[in-house]
Amino acid sequence: MKNKILCMGCINIDLVMYASRIPRPGETIETDNFQTFPGGKGGNQSVAASILGGDVKFFTKLGTDDYSKQLTIAQKKCGVSMDDVLYLDGATAGIAMIMVDENAQNSILYTPGANRMLTPDDVRASSHIFDDCDILEITMESPKEAVYEAIKIAKSKNMIVIMDPAPAPKEGIPAEIAELVDFIKPNETETEILTGIAVTDEISAWKSLKALQAKGFRTPIISLGGKGALTVLDGEAYLERPLNVKPIDTTAAGDIFLGAFTSALSNGKSLKECLKFAKTAAAISTMKKGAQSSIPSIQAVEAFL
Repeated sequence: MKNKILCMGCINIDLVMYASRIPRPGETIETDNFQTFPGGKGGNQSVAASILGGDVKFFTKLGTDDYSKQLTIAQKKCGVSMDDVLYLDGATAGIAMIMVDENAQNSILYTPGANRMLTPDDVRASSHIFDDCDILEITMESPKEAVYEAIKIAKSKNMIVIMDPAPAPKEGIPAEIAELVDFIKPNETETEILTGIAVTDEISAWKSLKALQAKGFRTPIISLGGKGALTVLDGEAYLERPLNVKPIDTTAAGDIFLGAFTSALSNGKSLKECLKFAKTAAAISTMKKGAQSSIPSIQAVEAFL
């Protein structure tokens, strides 16, 4: 039986331009393209989980502007339930302005809009939406007090908690919250913020992983970019090595990795199977432009595997 996923995070509109390189301060670079995509880490992860085989509903706060309406329609088209989203009259959706260079690296300027207006009281008032779910997939994009309240409610209902600690809080994550998190997937930068250990190679990554466990996180999965993902399997370090592909745009690869991982977990896959499924979906996504538009079908991932 498929487990149901509740995803909580931000949804926003991505305004994207591609150029040979990202401008330096004070510099203007002309390019001949501009595209608009639905995005936001929470939005990307929920859509990835849905497209890749998960039963997903979403929780956040949006506005009543045209972007909020477009985002709601886009999520629903991808199979994500938006029935429990809160809409704040007069507020706007989040907006991300993204520049992508010829090496597929990106630079992002972001305003969260109504997403940042979600409160712990909102979460408590909506606690009933957790009742029929088995997994909480959550990012740190929403106000941290609301995030921590959602994690507490999820654990009180015996849900599996999967956290993307982005953006990582500089003061760290409280121990009483860390011990409620089953899986946490930071990248190298977020890992350093949370542990104080610079991730420069596999040895320092392993030290960071053990430091995350010492803080209470049960199963850390450290994303090492082009080097793969490091976690603990049967008490030993396990590196899921990346696929050899030529990327065009890496904008949402981390989100797609986590959405795919959550979907696989919801379908009863083992940790190793979840990692392989997730890395494959993420790798395929980098060969296409955009965030949600680059999410591969479950058939494409299975064929690649």
